Amino acid sequence: MRKPTEHKIGAGKKIPAIAAAAAAALILFLLPVFYPQAIRNAGFCFQRGINVFAYYVLGAVPHFYYLEMEKNASDSRVKAGETLNVTYRDEFVIKSVASDDVRGKSVTVVMEGADSKGNALGVLFRGIDLADKLLQGGVVSEGAQAAGVYQIVVYAARDKIGVVPVRIVITPQDWLRFAKSSGKSGEQEEYLKKAAARNREDAGVRKILAGIYLQQNRIGEAAKMYEEILRISPGDVLAMKELARLSGELGQDDRAIDLLSRLTGVQAQDAEAQAMLGAAYGRKNLWAQAVESYARAVKMDPENYPVRLLLAQAFEKTRRNDAAAEQYRFVISHTSDAAPAWLAMGDMQLRSGQYAQAIESYTRVLAIHPKDAATHANLATAYAAQGKAKEEMEHLQKAAALSPDEPVIRFNLAAAYEKRQRTPEAIREYTRVLKSNPDDADALARLADLTFQSKQYDQAVRYYERLSRIHPRQASVFARLGFARGELKQYAASAEEYEKALRLEAKDQTLYYNLAYTYTKLGREKDAVRAYEKISPQNKKILSILAGHYLREKKYDRAIRNYQKILKLEPKKASSWAALGYAWLASGNPDQAIENYLQALKYEREDDEIYANLGIAYEKKRLYPEALKAYRSAYEINPETRVASRIPRLRILLLREKDDRGSES
Repeated sequence: MRKPTEHKIGAGKKIPAIAAAAAAALILFLLPVFYPQAIRNAGFCFQRGINVFAYYVLGAVPHFYYLEMEKNASDSRVKAGETLNVTYRDEFVIKSVASDDVRGKSVTVVMEGADSKGNALGVLFRGIDLADKLLQGGVVSEGAQAAGVYQIVVYAARDKIGVVPVRIVITPQDWLRFAKSSGKSGEQEEYLKKAAARNREDAGVRKILAGIYLQQNRIGEAAKMYEEILRISPGDVLAMKELARLSGELGQDDRAIDLLSRLTGVQAQDAEAQAMLGAAYGRKNLWAQAVESYARAVKMDPENYPVRLLLAQAFEKTRRNDAAAEQYRFVISHTSDAAPAWLAMGDMQLRSGQYAQAIESYTRVLAIHPKDAATHANLATAYAAQGKAKEEMEHLQKAAALSPDEPVIRFNLAAAYEKRQRTPEAIREYTRVLKSNPDDADALARLADLTFQSKQYDQAVRYYERLSRIHPRQASVFARLGFARGELKQYAASAEEYEKALRLEAKDQTLYYNLAYTYTKLGREKDAVRAYEKISPQNKKILSILAGHYLREKKYDRAIRNYQKILKLEPKKASSWAALGYAWLASGNPDQAIENYLQALKYEREDDEIYANLGIAYEKKRLYPEALKAYRSAYEINPETRVASRIPRLRILLLREKDDRGSES
């Protein structure tokens, strides 16, 4: 920016008082000639005369008084200390400058902030250019109504003698106009938002914004904008329809119904609004109301066949299949493409168990569209319901060939293979389903079960792991995962999976048995016993395991109770009596042991172990003859019996006792 230059009267230079007075008088005389308007204000003229004298005679810096301008084809004046207000519609020219330099030879004007260069006198300035530069440069903040970055600066030679601020008034139309001229949607959106912020009652700006949001699939923001439009203009039909449609997409069906009810109340003959209202009622499962709305729409527009199909489907939902069929037949007989109606009727017949009629309807569809994969798939379902396996498989395979990446068709084909016990083909098809839809829990479950049943446990583990993430509360998944890991000898992981299944309150008692077995493999005998104890009812094997553990732990009462339970299960089994006898003997009660061994011998007289244990029980009672007899019986059955060495010892003991009795006598 230019700096003012100091002016000093040269040293020794003197002006005689008479000459100075004459010059002042001359200037005061000449001032009205050049500036006749100054005569209106005598005080101003006097001061002006002094200032002019000071400038011309004393070499002082001139004063700035005002700008003579032409604005929008009208003359105007902007005085020092005032601001020039400009809108985008304005055009102005700075014609001249009023200053002490009455001829203006030293005066220049600069428009700072604008693109103009050099002297701005006589230059045309357009408000639209000044406003656009501000908007494009982002100088105007949101909510501001004006900006003052421009100013008109007046210079005399190199001295700045005046500044007139230029205030650009920003209107909503500026933002809207600038948005329309912008080629980038992001910029357009920002400009439009600013325009909307500056005018809360402008529906047009908001409609443009809503359109941009719809193009970008930003339906939530578009809906908010339509709400704003309806606040400004409550009766805007297009806005009501569009907001109702968006409300449905956002799952706000109550709002959609409210809007459409109001709209149909005002425009009762609006078939489109009635159809939209029917759809909104349908999404709310209010099918009776949906039927009424669709019926009104059809009455207003009888040839709207898509709406007739929707009416038919609403009739189905209200269990009025005859009325639905009537609508389907109407469409079939009145349109050149009857396939959609035949297809819809076939679906209705399939759902209602009218398989022969469904087959006929689907066959009609295929006569028109022979490569319709969905129809082949539905036809296969109808044939399957009739038990026609060949036709079912034929149409499923056609459907899969026509639509190889459709997961539903692939799933049905896989299920058909599975039903026919063609497991490899079923696995192949379920795998293809997962390839198209990795999160298909049903296909994942079938793959897991099929690989499990095929003892492909490594694959089953992978599938069950994925399934467990989808169904973290499904106990059966963890139970099977535990079994598969166990078969892979991953016993620690297997135990964890069984524990998860049980925490999820699995009801299968086999889980406790498998968990107990797994604990045993891990050497966790006490944990295994706790698992066995929870099994109900307990069979002989489990009771035997528990009893054996309690014997080893010398918990004889528990061991005896378990053997007694076994005896109740198998009262005529020698092994049951013998096991209980062994427990009594281990507990230090040979009398009960003898009683049970004798009972065991009633059912089995060729078991050397029963005789051996009976002999031991007799020996503990010091009934040596009975003990010897029992040992001899064991030896006769099995010469290698473990009590064979006791026989000679007892014979010697008995001889000594006999000799002792003889010597006493």
